Amino acid sequence: MSSRIVAAAAVALAAALALTGCQGTTSAAPTPVQSSDLTSSDGGFDQHAIVGVVLLHSADTPGRTSGGVPLATRFHDDLTAAGFRSDVRVAGASDAAADQRRALRVLVQRGAKAILVEAADPASLSGAVQVAHDAGVVVVALGDPLPASGTGGDGVSADYRVQGSDSDAATVARATAVVESLQRGEKPAGALERGGQPGNG
Repeated sequence: MSSRIVAAAAVALAAALALTGCQGTTSAAPTPVQSSDLTSSDGGFDQHAIVGVVLLHSADTPGRTSGGVPLATRFHDDLTAAGFRSDVRVAGASDAAADQRRALRVLVQRGAKAILVEAADPASLSGAVQVAHDAGVVVVALGDPLPASGTGGDGVSADYRVQGSDSDAATVARATAVVESLQRGEKPAGALERGGQPGNG
């Protein structure tokens, strides 16, 4: 009888250890791009990673070219066509800055590897951008820069900036190309880095 109890205890212990080992992740997570000092050795991120886009309320209105497609739709379609899982968030008209802060934090929680931001009030986003940087997310400003702020180092700002153009289609194509470079672990050409210097990717 005692040998049966010992055998049962051994089986239960082995099962518990097996279950404990299964609680971790089943596959290696992609290496995040380092938002502070991106180099090719950082490895980029998974090709099918979540890429967030935070836009102004006007992004839901018809675009300026190519059949009047809204900017939000363009970003979703182009990023999806490039193989990413796009998550496009459009701020409401009444409190756009607060909506954008919430959107940034939600995208970080969802595991976005890069976030493109067309800021309603750039200065109000510094805390949310800091949260993104702490999580290893690369933040790309669309149009106006996100100003540096904070108490340590150089402060907090977007890692890169894509300047607007005369057409929504051109802006989205340029931003998508920047994300593709970041995915490969390269500094993107055609985007301004912190301090206004062009990327050398």
